[in-house]
This record gives sequence, C-alpha cells and structure tokens, in this order.
Amino acid sequence: MKKLITITLMAINIFASSTTPTTEFNDWLNELKIELNQEHGFSYALLDDAFEGVTFNEDVIKYDRRQPEFVMSVGRYLDIVISEARIEKGQRYQAELENIFLDIWDDYKFQDRFLLSFWALETNFSSITGKLDIIRSLATLSFDGRRSAFFKRELINALTMLQKGIYSYPSDRMQGSWAGAMGSTQFMPSTMLAYAIDYDKDGHINMWENRRDFLGSSANFLSSVGWNGDESWGHEIELPSDFDYFHSGLKYKEDLQYWVDRGITLKGGTQLPYTSGKTAIYLPQGANGPAFIVYPNFFTIFKWNNSEKYALGIGVLSDLIAKRGDYFDKFNLNEKSFMSFEMAKKIQAKLNELGFEAGPVDGIPGKQTTAAIQRFQVSQGITPDGYLTKDLADQILLK
Repeated sequence: MKKLITITLMAINIFASSTTPTTEFNDWLNELKIELNQEHGFSYALLDDAFEGVTFNEDVIKYDRRQPEFVMSVGRYLDIVISEARIEKGQRYQAELENIFLDIWDDYKFQDRFLLSFWALETNFSSITGKLDIIRSLATLSFDGRRSAFFKRELINALTMLQKGIYSYPSDRMQGSWAGAMGSTQFMPSTMLAYAIDYDKDGHINMWENRRDFLGSSANFLSSVGWNGDESWGHEIELPSDFDYFHSGLKYKEDLQYWVDRGITLKGGTQLPYTSGKTAIYLPQGANGPAFIVYPNFFTIFKWNNSEKYALGIGVLSDLIAKRGDYFDKFNLNEKSFMSFEMAKKIQAKLNELGFEAGPVDGIPGKQTTAAIQRFQVSQGITPDGYLTKDLADQILLK
C-alpha cells in the first residue's frame, strides 16, 4: 500500500499550477452537449445529470503527463509495483478463489497467476479503485489536445453505460481513475461495453465488488484479444557471446526458430518452449541486465496497457506468484529515474533531427524510439541494446 501511495504522490507532484481554462471549457462543454444530443441520441435529461457540476480538472492533465509507466526507470517501476506483501497476497487469493479460477480456466483457458497480477497492478486487489468522477475526467481529457479524439470516444462510451443502466456502481456517480478506467481491474468504458460480463448471472455487472464479474470479465477480454492459455509471457534466456544486440528489442519480432538457430536457449542451455507466434529478445535493463525472450502473450498485454514496463511487471509478478521468478534479484531496483514527459520529447526530437527516426515527438518512448536509440548507439560504436541511461541521453542531446 505504501508504494502505491508513493507512486500516486509522484504522479501528482509535478508541474507548477497554471490557469484553468474555465470559460473555454464551459463553452466547449455546452457545444458538446448539443452534439451528443443531436448526433449520438443522448437525451438532455441524461446529459444534464451526467455533467452536473463537471468542471475542468487540471490534476487530470498532470496525471496524464506523468504516467509512471513512461517516466520511471524499469528498476524503480518494478520496485514499486512488486513487493513481498503483494506476492503473498496473490498466493493467498490463488488458494482462496480456487473455484472461481477453475471456472475461468474451463471457460477461457486463462491462468490464475496472470489474473492476479492484473488485479494487483491495477488496484492493489481492489483497495484503490479510484475516486475521481469518470465523466469529469473524460471531459477534461477530451478538451485537452493530446489525445482528445480517443477520450471523446471513451466519454461517449461512458454515457452509453449510464444510458444502459445495467452496471452496478458503488456510489451515485461513476468513479475511477484519472484516465477514465474503473472497477477492480480498471476497464475503460469501451472495454466495459464490449467485454464486461455478468459472470455470476445475478442480473447486474459489478466490476468493483463482485470477484466473479471482474475476474471473469478480465479473462473474457484478454482471451478475446489473443491470449494463449497454453503459453507464458516469456522466459529468461542465455545469449551467445556473438549475439547481435542490434536485433534485440520489441520491434524485432521473429519466429522462434530464428532465435534457436542463433544459439539462444533457456538458462542452463535447455531448449526454448515452442510457440507458433512471433517472439522478441527483450533486455529491460540493457546488455548488463537479465535477458528474456517474450512470447505473443507479452504483446497481448499491450492491448490492456500499452507500456512495456507494465507488461514486464505483469509477467514478473505472475512468475513470482507461481514461485518461478528466480531471476528477479538480477534486476537493478535502485536504478534512478531521470526521464520526464518533456525530456522524452527532447530526446525524440533530437534523434529525429539526427536522422535516426524516433517517430512522433509525443513524450512517450516506445518501440520506435528504442530502435532509434539502437541506431544511434551503432553510430557511436556502443553496444546497441536500446537501453537509455542518463549518460546516453546526455550524449544524444549534446550532438
């Protein structure tokens, strides 16, 4: 709990306050209501109720610009989201909820250790489901320019949820996270509409308090978007001495045989487990940290949260709950964070300026940015592991 509080406070305590665009937001909201009525069929009675008291929430914009998955170092992130207490609680729930997990396996072929990991990372096992007004958060993010089209669609979906009236909420207002996610496994409104199910068949979908509903719905979603219950997320591997680090990274997906032919094995030299899907070599802390081969399930996690740190956290925690994460002590958990939204934009812009094709300057370093870092490393005679240290960031910005 203490670590989750810490990560939340770090997310809040960022920018100096700026003037809230009250007038502009109110004018925009009035125009939006007309559009929602005329083009999407929502009644003014529903809209007046949903938007009652809704104002621009500047804190939501601050959260958006300081998402831990994008600005924290891998080590710092893992140190926060994984703890002995969380592992032990996951193992207790694994036994306590065995009947639910057996039913879910029969229906969806989804492993309990992964469901427990999603539940843990999202709300610390339902202890922090969010207290922000969903409509206010989504309206604020729809008004903001960074991803307004996406959040406007989610706002419309949230209003559709209210219109349908089949969901059970723990309060009079729909509450959740700053980004509009809600419930014990933090579904966005679009995911709620498409995948939330009344798994216990009591006539209501309760994603906050009904464990059958929110765990069953989570398995329903992930199995629908490609999860393979017969495989894991990835495995720790040994790299041969002549490994070409330029071909590491999530952008470089290959058939399993490609890596087998290049001498990659599990720790101890044993054969890699079979998969028919694409795989990648992932070095979350560079050439000097633990090495993994990631399987299709790892990339399926991105459909839940589009962050490699989040996907890594899910995978590692699931292994630790299953008592198989013996590689965890190889991570440097004392790794300092130096990234910020603005710093990432500067690095992306500089890499583009130098011709290394980092992609959009959006402040969110992903696969394309990592590949650009690798190309820069090659140009400087550095091992191209794509791992951005403070020294390497300084070297890029000084070019």
